[in-house]
Amino acid sequence: MENWFCAGVIRIALIHILLIYGTQQVNADPLTNTSKRPDGSTIYWSIEHPSQSEPHGLFLIAQGSGCLPAIKNSSIQQAKKIAPNFAVLMVEKYGVTHHDSPEEPFKDCSQVYVANHTVEQRALDIVNIIEEQKRSDWWNGQLVLLGGSEGGAVVARLVPRLHPDAAMIFSSGLGKSFAEVLKDLVPPDVVKEVDAKLAFARANPNSGEVWGGNSIRWWADVADRVPVNDLLQSQSPVLLIHGTEDKSSPVSSARAARDAYASAGRCELSYWEYPGYDHFMTDSEGVNHREQVFNRMAIWLESTLAEGALGCKNDKIKNVYRGYR
Repeated sequence: MENWFCAGVIRIALIHILLIYGTQQVNADPLTNTSKRPDGSTIYWSIEHPSQSEPHGLFLIAQGSGCLPAIKNSSIQQAKKIAPNFAVLMVEKYGVTHHDSPEEPFKDCSQVYVANHTVEQRALDIVNIIEEQKRSDWWNGQLVLLGGSEGGAVVARLVPRLHPDAAMIFSSGLGKSFAEVLKDLVPPDVVKEVDAKLAFARANPNSGEVWGGNSIRWWADVADRVPVNDLLQSQSPVLLIHGTEDKSSPVSSARAARDAYASAGRCELSYWEYPGYDHFMTDSEGVNHREQVFNRMAIWLESTLAEGALGCKNDKIKNVYRGYR
């Protein structure tokens, strides 16, 4: 049962999938770089500048789960178009290099990755790299963050630390902790393990033992954290997008994040909910609408950068966007 759990449930719920970043390689040629963590290990990262020579902003894309290098994810090319005049920054996860080519990005991962990869470590690494970029002549100071699935949880932690000009989060929920939603995402024969495993993670937060495709260290990091609480520590404009048929991150969690902003009397959140769309913005007929959603995100971003949080203009949260076919 444990083997089936790792192979099947990970795809469905536990590692949040790659989301908008697929597994095909791209032809882009960004500049590759490395930096050092405090423990002496290497952070691999890359940056791709727009063609114009004048100062420009920085667009951080935090990919979803798995150990495929972000630099080799095909759909990241599609996401780059959301902010075409920005430099695109991608920071690889602990234990992932630019040259890795796992056949199975959820299973063929290094032991270094499995032992050290957490959402918090990703956030720390990104802050490290962005701090380095502040010394660059090309940066005009504008910062935009985009995260999908697990990357959305990373962006939620980054927002109060970096206070970006805008943040966009895709298929990530964020209004409930893993401990609250996990039992609804796993098969019935796995439900009985959840409480015991999360309790073990809380008691052993540095354990490298693996459960559900991630280390206990990873589970301890996410078990009780409610990401919207991080977002609420900043006044940065946030766009949260979710499909009602998402089986990896329940729409109830996204709605809880929306409601948390409303309960706090906050106006910085734009919330788009797409009926019938799944984790990848695919409808019930198998038609993917990611490109249309990304196009709308680009429009939202342009307006937000020009005018600030759109909902604050009317002192209310933007209502649910019902999408189009």
